[in-house]
Amino acid sequence: MAVPTIPHVEEVIRQFYSSQDSAYQRSAQEYLHNLQKETFAWDLAPHLLSSQSENSQFFGAHTYQVKISRDWNTIPDDRIEWIREELIRWIVRYSNGPAFIRTKLCLALSAYAIRAVPKYWPNFIHSLYQDFRSRTNQNVDGVFMSQQAMELVCLEFFTLIAEELGRAEIEPRKRAQLTDEVSKGVPLIMSFIQEILVGSNPASKPKALVCFKSWVQYGITFDVIQPLLGLVLNSLLDDETFDAAAEVWTEIMSSSAAARHQDTICEGLMPCFASEWARAKHLESIQAENEDISKSLCQLLSTFGDNFSDWIAAKFLRPDIVLYLEMMMGFAGFPGYYAEDETISDSTLNFWYMLQESLSELQPDDSENSTGNRGSLDDDRQVILSTISSASNITGLDKQSLQAIREASIPVYIRLTEVLRKKLEYPSQKEWLTWARDIRQEFTGHRQEIADTLINSYHVLHQQILSLLIDTCIVQLDGIQKVSLSGLNIAENTQLEIGLLQLEATLYCLKALSEVVPHSESVQMPRFFSDQIFGRLPTNVVCRTRETALSLIGSYADWFKLHPQFLLPALNFVIPALEIPQLAPYAAKALKNICDTCRESLVEAIDAFMTVFANVERAIDPAIKGSVVFSIATVIQSLPVERSISPLVGLLGDIFTRLNECLETRKQRLASGNSEMIATQRQNSNGETELEPLSAMMLQQLDFLLSCCRGLQSPLEEEVRTADERIQLYQRTVEDRVRIIISGGMAAELAQSMEQVIQGVVMVWPHELEIMERTSQIVRAMMTVSQFSPLYLPFRILIRVVETAFRQHAFPCWLDAAAKIVSVYYFETTGGSLASKLGSGAPINSNVGSSSYSGTSSTQAVDVDSLSASASMAPRGRTSIEHENEAAFTHLLSTLVARTMEGMQSMADMEEHPDVVHSFFAVLSQFVRHAPLAFYNIPPEQTENLMNFAVAGLALQERLALKATLLFLIEFVSQNYDYPELKQRVDEIMTRIGPQTMRAILLGIGGQVPRSMVPQLNDCLYPLIGKYPQECRSWMQTLLSEPGFPSKYADPASREKFIKGVMQTRSPKRFKDEVHQFSNKCRQLDGSVYGSAI
Repeated sequence: MAVPTIPHVEEVIRQFYSSQDSAYQRSAQEYLHNLQKETFAWDLAPHLLSSQSENSQFFGAHTYQVKISRDWNTIPDDRIEWIREELIRWIVRYSNGPAFIRTKLCLALSAYAIRAVPKYWPNFIHSLYQDFRSRTNQNVDGVFMSQQAMELVCLEFFTLIAEELGRAEIEPRKRAQLTDEVSKGVPLIMSFIQEILVGSNPASKPKALVCFKSWVQYGITFDVIQPLLGLVLNSLLDDETFDAAAEVWTEIMSSSAAARHQDTICEGLMPCFASEWARAKHLESIQAENEDISKSLCQLLSTFGDNFSDWIAAKFLRPDIVLYLEMMMGFAGFPGYYAEDETISDSTLNFWYMLQESLSELQPDDSENSTGNRGSLDDDRQVILSTISSASNITGLDKQSLQAIREASIPVYIRLTEVLRKKLEYPSQKEWLTWARDIRQEFTGHRQEIADTLINSYHVLHQQILSLLIDTCIVQLDGIQKVSLSGLNIAENTQLEIGLLQLEATLYCLKALSEVVPHSESVQMPRFFSDQIFGRLPTNVVCRTRETALSLIGSYADWFKLHPQFLLPALNFVIPALEIPQLAPYAAKALKNICDTCRESLVEAIDAFMTVFANVERAIDPAIKGSVVFSIATVIQSLPVERSISPLVGLLGDIFTRLNECLETRKQRLASGNSEMIATQRQNSNGETELEPLSAMMLQQLDFLLSCCRGLQSPLEEEVRTADERIQLYQRTVEDRVRIIISGGMAAELAQSMEQVIQGVVMVWPHELEIMERTSQIVRAMMTVSQFSPLYLPFRILIRVVETAFRQHAFPCWLDAAAKIVSVYYFETTGGSLASKLGSGAPINSNVGSSSYSGTSSTQAVDVDSLSASASMAPRGRTSIEHENEAAFTHLLSTLVARTMEGMQSMADMEEHPDVVHSFFAVLSQFVRHAPLAFYNIPPEQTENLMNFAVAGLALQERLALKATLLFLIEFVSQNYDYPELKQRVDEIMTRIGPQTMRAILLGIGGQVPRSMVPQLNDCLYPLIGKYPQECRSWMQTLLSEPGFPSKYADPASREKFIKGVMQTRSPKRFKDEVHQFSNKCRQLDGSVYGSAI
């Protein structure tokens, strides 16, 4: 870059600061940035500092800082001292301002000091101080530097050097040198600060305190700062220095040394806090509602409380502590709404939590007993006990003092509860709507923080806080009753709105306490849920109070479980709110909590429950109806089967009616042949695709039906059971179905309705993904062997539904449904384990499909035998129904394979539909694991096709599909049967596909698939070699002898090492390391950090 003229540079700087063109500003910034990289920038800086423009002066000072920081190593030795003198000269010239330029010059000098000390600037603090002092009251380049100017310049540099030393990245040896130099100068700095604080010049005192704070932050020892603490305390009593002094004390109290000097700090500060000046300042800030006055004092008091709550608790009865607590209480209840009017009150909340913790840890002085016991302890333990004792100031109280402290804390926390309850109150709706969105969010978040603090109050007050809040509710309800005589329109009745908002805050307090109120509490909460209070809560006004009351009911679900007599009144309050849009989300959540927790208690009241629900069902917002249906279904699930029928009809009657209406309308449209009427999607006004109204209505009703099916699922569904238990449970379920369905009536109608709806949807909406996904979810939700419900269709019907749907459109959701059918029903419906079907002769492994590779958690199979086989077992003989069921599973798999293969004619098809590939191999894994007989009974050509399909799938790049493919192959290879026919079938298949499988695995390891899949490839190769060692050695030797296989980076030596390594070890870890190393070699990552990170 050519050397620019000074006027040109100044013009660029002027334009940079004044231009409104952002593009020009970016261009100018880049130009100036590049300018500072040039050598001539050293000469440019003083010219700019001599400019008449403050912007140019600032850029000149900044240039010095940049050049020193970036180009220090390029400065000739004979220029280093000159740069320091130049900087000091300019600082003196700007000693009277402007302040921001002087600060920038001091930053440049700080950068210089960090690099020059000690080699080029020994004893730099003393040196600089003497230099500035020697120029005091003199003219330097036409500028007179007064005593005050000298003080401000020194304080500026001393402040900045401490801050820069704290944040700069300095190599350890250099930092040690700087620390040594600083330690020599710190006494002078402390003496200088002390001199200013004692002096009569008020302008320098705040700066001196700021400087002192920066050195406290830097980490100078407590014994160094202790001589100044008295002066800093005095500074708290002066309005001009209070803010700066408060920041110093905040820093001291937050330092690591504070705990070791607790008594010194606390005994020094408490007289200040209790002084007339502090109390007057506190009172002034509260009365004037002036946050500017309050902020520093509140921060100081809060920091003190946060760090010394143990000390405060131990001295709780002292008068100055009482005054301190009153001030903290005042700030906790600072006038105004949080976030909108003030941001002070939240800084006190942590203190009340800390104080409660400290109060709870107070212990009586048992030193005599402890001393007597310690004689029997070993020396090390005595040292530990003495250390704990000396570290804590919460011990050492006699029992009378401890009791007095606990009694004194009660009125404090009672008052705190009243103060916080007041801070919880919302503004009027009219005012609330004027608040910005972020202010509303902050206020709401503050309410949650207050709720957490109230929990701490409960640990002090226990039932007293409940009594206080419940009594407050009574008073507030009395007031609401009076003012409601003037009308129930909140917008017109201001007093009613105020009363309701005050009640809302009290209810919110009770809701917050639900986390800690014992579920067995039987004194205060029964009072609240009685007619005296709960029965009087407003139900004829839509307001926040009802929202909070609904949330409160849901939060006490566990309490209701032990007090079921209050459940129906609570539900009578909750359920009508479901039809009011503003209240519905709160009511739905409360209902869900109650039904889920108290389902057994609600069984006896189910008829009344359903009656209340029927009155509001049609008015419930569809957005929450699914949640409501789920909640009620969880209660119905607890009923005996016969008793569940009537509530189910009441719950689903309207849903089935609408579903059937949608089906009939859809059939009519299909019969019409009109393409527009047949279409299931349309373009909305925004140009986005969405479901047309009829399809959207069907999807909505299916959502409700799905919610019901999920709610009916037993909590015991996932219980682990033995083979006999599983079969017996299934048979009992079948018997229940036969008994109840054959009897006819509503149960048969429900079952028929369910079957018609599911099969009807599959027939008339087969190509609409969203509807099919929801239908398949319903089908999966029906699958259970642990209980009977008329809604749960027999598995043979479920198989037929899945086959029909999948034939029409190969959505992966139907493959997922098929996988669950296999895992849930195969064992129970086809005669149990392989041993019971085929007999056994000392089975090799009772875990059909399990892996011998113990390091692969993903291949652990379900124990389908579920028995301890004897040395010889004859097949028990299967019934004709079990044989038919076996055939049904075989037919299901054959259908799935045929339809999938039909749509997957090439690798491009597989890449385009990775979700289908993933689900297809997932269902194959289920068949191999749970239903091997069905798997091997499909036509041989299908088996051949799907195995070739699996080998082709090893080249997929999509991780989910590739992982499912590998898991299937792992499952297949790991089969280990003692049945000759099955074993022969597996071996024949592996003989045919083994070479191609090995090729695909090695290509994947060599880099054809993402590196993250190498562990899964390893998990596939390990059992393959373990089961077919000789064949695998032959296959690998043949393949790895091909030039450039599996990667051009794999040389002959690495290939030979790989074969030897994987063939000679059965240790999963060593095997994995060999595969990992070979993969890195093939990917040219061997020896790299990235290559080792897998």
